[in-house]
Amino acid sequence: MSSFKKYNASLNKQISSKSEPKEIIYELLNGLNNRLAECIKNIENEKLDDAKRLAKKAQNIAFALRSSLDHENGGEIAKNLDYIYGHIQFATDNLINNDKSDTINSAYYVSTAIFDGWKGLVNKTA
Repeated sequence: MSSFKKYNASLNKQISSKSEPKEIIYELLNGLNNRLAECIKNIENEKLDDAKRLAKKAQNIAFALRSSLDHENGGEIAKNLDYIYGHIQFATDNLINNDKSDTINSAYYVSTAIFDGWKGLVNKTA
């Protein structure tokens, strides 16, 4: 089994154990944020291959989050999140395919803002 398939199987197992949609989104955002943070650390330590591997994982999570948006009922929030997840996908793709890391920090910044907001929502409703 390829490492990509192993990662997806592991992620699916973690997600399927969650009962509430808000918990699933929380886990995805947490994973996204952690992958981007580790990616930046690897860039700083000049471990580009490791950074690219983590960027690919972050990109997959951003794709999943973007795909889950309800554009019909989500209004402007869904539109803005779509734009933000698109930026994260662009930033990770730029690193993976072009060795350019100049947008990874902004991707991490916006993922942190979304994750922090979601943490507050989950904690409020728990």
